[in-house]
Amino acid sequence: MTGSVSMVFVSTDEGPVLLDALESLFLATIDRQLEVIVVDNASTDGARDEITRRWPEVRVLLREKRHGLPSNLNHGISASSSKFVMLCNSDLIFGEASVENLARFLDEHPKAGIAAPKLLSPDGETRPSARRWYTVPVLLALRGPWRNLAGRLRTVQRNLYQEWDYRESMKVDWVPCPATMMRRAALDEVGLMDERFRLYFDDVDISLRMHRGGWEVWCVPSAEVVHLEQRASVTPFSRAWRWHLASLLKFWWKHRSLRPRP
Repeated sequence: MTGSVSMVFVSTDEGPVLLDALESLFLATIDRQLEVIVVDNASTDGARDEITRRWPEVRVLLREKRHGLPSNLNHGISASSSKFVMLCNSDLIFGEASVENLARFLDEHPKAGIAAPKLLSPDGETRPSARRWYTVPVLLALRGPWRNLAGRLRTVQRNLYQEWDYRESMKVDWVPCPATMMRRAALDEVGLMDERFRLYFDDVDISLRMHRGGWEVWCVPSAEVVHLEQRASVTPFSRAWRWHLASLLKFWWKHRSLRPRP
């Protein structure tokens, strides 16, 4: 029996890209029951009215004040009812078989708690879609104005699984969460997203807790999703950069390590 899927989107005044994401989702091939939930993070762009007009089956959950990403994701997860839950940023374009292939993978791999797609840039290049546990040198290399040059370092290449050709699905340390499908039974065991992380490192944390709970974390390249990513976190001293640093410190304090072992 195939598992149903709940799609949980979070949007904070990101109406135009969210509408494109939903349009690509409803054009995709999905051979199972689908539930779509949008958590509107106190947006003022009016997108929820357009969503309701175009897709009345979509549930829009309005939050009266702004919350961090993990809190919004948990709000959507708690309102959902499917066997699998896909956590989604608003800035995505779904490949035709992306959602179906992730759900089928979870159907066929009962120990998999997380299945993530191959992420693509808008021009079709493969983005790093999985990572090994962080080390201090890798963090310093990836979070500064020298980031583009850091890609030449072997330690950074290894952290980003650059030796992997994305031809086959692979079990990995952790996956970033712009588009990540999770098994509800696994979430019930390890807990929802940690709301102490306003933004960033919540994906590292949930992957680690999945490993520690005996669940597997996979990247599934047969599922492709375009991520229209804006890397504000690498601009030194920006608000997002400060949030990233705060989440890094919270993660270290929680696990007492930057490179935890399951």
